[in-house]
Amino acid sequence: MKKNANIVGFIVLLILVVFVSGCTTSNNITSSNQSSKNVIIQIISDSSWNGTLTYNGIEYNITGTKNRNYNLGNNPGAVTIYLKTNNNTGNLTVQLLQGTNIIQTQNISSNQGFVNITHNF
Repeated sequence: MKKNANIVGFIVLLILVVFVSGCTTSNNITSSNQSSKNVIIQIISDSSWNGTLTYNGIEYNITGTKNRNYNLGNNPGAVTIYLKTNNNTGNLTVQLLQGTNIIQTQNISSNQGFVNITHNF
């Protein structure tokens, strides 16, 4: 009887270890696929820039120098980005991506004004 109790105890311990480690779920695959569809704003510049970024109904003032990415998640709603270079110098490219797909791209050089992208997800 004692031998059977040891075996049962070992099996219970093994089952607990499997559940705690998450080996019984496939959520990692689902999460990985969902995150690959996130909406990304990619800013490519050789100078400083500033403007606004609106998503999920909230407007943010953003500034930066050189390149930067903003991860907006997988369902940001209506996205609007308005950017210009500081002092009207340098080049500025803004890309709106969903996963690896480029949804929209705009660029300006020196004093050409501003980039304005709007898209609904």
